[in-house]
Amino acid sequence: MNKGRTSIPRVVIAALRGGAGKTFVTVGLIAALRTRGLSLAVFKKGPDYIDAGWLGLAAGGECHNLDAYLFDKETVCASFVHRSADRDVAVVEGNRGVFDGVDSSGSYSTAELAKLLKAPVILLVDVTKMTRTAAALVEGCRRLDPELEIRGVILNRVGGTRHEQVVRAAIEDATSIPVIGSVRKMGLEHFPQRHLGLLPWHEHPAALGFIQEAATIAEQSIDLEQVIRIARDSNHVIRANRSEAPTALSRKRSPATVVGVLQDSAFQFYYPENLEALSRHGAGILPISALERKELPRVDALYIGGGFPETHARNLADNVAFRTALLEAARNGLPIYAECGGLMYLSRSLAIDEQVFPMAGVLPVETALQKTPQGHGYIRAEVVGPNPFYPTGTLLTGHEFHYSRVTHMDEAQVSCAFKVVRGHGIDGARDGLCRWNTLATYVHVHALGEPLWARSVIERALAYRQRRR
Repeated sequence: MNKGRTSIPRVVIAALRGGAGKTFVTVGLIAALRTRGLSLAVFKKGPDYIDAGWLGLAAGGECHNLDAYLFDKETVCASFVHRSADRDVAVVEGNRGVFDGVDSSGSYSTAELAKLLKAPVILLVDVTKMTRTAAALVEGCRRLDPELEIRGVILNRVGGTRHEQVVRAAIEDATSIPVIGSVRKMGLEHFPQRHLGLLPWHEHPAALGFIQEAATIAEQSIDLEQVIRIARDSNHVIRANRSEAPTALSRKRSPATVVGVLQDSAFQFYYPENLEALSRHGAGILPISALERKELPRVDALYIGGGFPETHARNLADNVAFRTALLEAARNGLPIYAECGGLMYLSRSLAIDEQVFPMAGVLPVETALQKTPQGHGYIRAEVVGPNPFYPTGTLLTGHEFHYSRVTHMDEAQVSCAFKVVRGHGIDGARDGLCRWNTLATYVHVHALGEPLWARSVIERALAYRQRRR
């Protein structure tokens, strides 16, 4: 195997907890560095679509996910090296608190990712109603894991000049870690939130204007030269198996099949690697809007990702022509792979409070939006029944995050192909709704962790194309 030794300027932005303002600061930092003419590779730790979307928009490109739970460590390093090797700086935004993982030892945490990438960490500290206690928290992080290289601190939600001076002196005196930034308190009216996260940038009325505002704040509040020095001081090399690095899109072969992808403000949750994997296997990707199109274009398979169909339920329901065309194609055997929001759209109806909206009707089930998450976190499912895409016995690893649930299911017309091993799925025990040539699931899979997924979609697409001919 061809082992590569690569030194890449890189930095991880971490925080003490979720909701500390990490994404706002990271978006501003990325946009400010880009304004200085630096080419950036940007990453989000963990299974995340919304934060990744903002980071990619700020960088003027794609943001890729790094998750050692969804795919192995070799693949994490290979993906990081592949996408960062020709860039000036790689910026990784962590998730949750820096040591928060799937268990008490912090497995798969931001700290573990930073150590895997041999990357220095800048720690964001929300100092609301706090002064010297902030020093205790930073020192605690340093002592809990001395292998973690914390190189700087950014204060967030600072009350004023006096507050900043006291906190800065306390941290630097106690820990010798420099405070390299101080961001004042501000309202969230320009960065609205939904559920447990941020509003997707696709739905933000002035996303690019907000990013410019965040860049201005970062320029005024953070020592960007110090950030660059910290990133460039990462002298450690990363050992990566380059043979496992994702193949560049420029090297894909001519498309033999066409995979339609519902991509609009209702369906926006797609890992870039998933679409790239379909392309590498020979598919042409055709974006389709379920909100605007009146017919389903001629495709060999359809991929419907997650999103927020609930916020577009009226428009999706009103587009009767597209729903009818999709149902007819499904009846005729079109291979359809749907995740989360896609499952909701393929159902007979979606109930939101007291209103019920008709959906595509491909699946004889009814769904309803709830007030609290019905599934949230990593999920594992074993394939136990027949379905169009996975052999029986396959163990799928992914994540789920849904506020909807299946409220009624006609079990005479639909089957469940998955047994939930970890997580919730449809009802805590089952997932993977199957009918005709359609599979819909609450499991979001990542192509780097489940390479069988893309191959199976393409195989089904080829079979459908040949049968149709």
